Formats: sequence, structure tokens, C-alpha cells
Amino acid sequence: MFQRLSLVLLAAGALLLPLARYAYSFNAKHPPVAMQASVTYLHLLRKTPFFTQLNTAQLRDMIAHAQEWEVEAGTPIAASKDGDGAIWILLDGGWQVEAGGKVYPALHDEAGKWYGGVAVQGAALPSRLVVNQHSYVMHISAGDFARMREQGFDFGAHVRQGEQFYGGILRNID
Repeated sequence: MFQRLSLVLLAAGALLLPLARYAYSFNAKHPPVAMQASVTYLHLLRKTPFFTQLNTAQLRDMIAHAQEWEVEAGTPIAASKDGDGAIWILLDGGWQVEAGGKVYPALHDEAGKWYGGVAVQGAALPSRLVVNQHSYVMHISAGDFARMREQGFDFGAHVRQGEQFYGGILRNID
């Protein structure tokens, strides 16, 4: 019995070894994508702190005009020098703002849960945004974000928190 089981395991190993070698060589030639498009689900977006004050129609508009991304740790996703005024929102996970040789981490329910726009453009210190753990982020163009605010989307408290957060770290030169 033991001898038969050993032969079966040996045969299985012999069949799987070439597959393992192929998988290793494929991964070495094709490293994992650091940032890939993801699907935004209404029921999850509704529970994300930045969006809890929006109604269903507003959430649908957000989904139609924004892009969600799944991002691996260590991936830089934006910088103050980008100049497009886009807004990035942390949906889940964590990221950090790097400025003046310092690192300022944030989670999706903290003041630094968004990045971009006038809060980082033209700041005294240049900065960049780097994901520090597997995360989901959302990109919204400056124009779409401005239109949503003009139409009464209730981002006010979150925007003010972020402006204070970024004002404290990007406008002060030590």
C-alpha cells in the first residue's frame, strides 16, 4: 500500500514539476500589475466614509464618472507635480503622503483619505502619494469633482478635513 501511494505521489510530482517551472518563468517575465482597474459596487461605495452622505443617484453618478483601481503596496499613484487637479480617494486599505522627507500615513476613514486638487497643487512642499498596503482607490477628474460639488454632493466635511491635513504638512516648511 505505502509503495503504491509513493509511486502515485512520484508520478503526480513528475507531472506537476514542468507546470511549476512554467509558472515560475511566466511570473519572472510578467511581474504582477501594480495597479489594475476594478469594478465599483454601489453597496460598498455607500459604506465608504467619503461617500456616506450621498444618495443613490449621486453614488451612481460617481460610479459613472470615476475609475476605481486595485493597487499593490509600494505603488506611487499621484504627485503634486501632476498638475491635472484630479482627486484620489482611498476606498479601502492605506496610503501615505511623502513630503519634505517625511511620511504621513492615512486610512480610508482619516483626514488624509483623499489627495489632489488645489490642496496639493502649488503647495510649499512637493508631495507624492504612495499606497502602503493592498488598497482600492478611486480617481475623479478635477472637472467632474467640481461639477459634483456644484450640484450639492455632500463632500464638505471630508474636503475640509483633508484641507486642514494637507495645509499642516504641505504648506509649512521646517
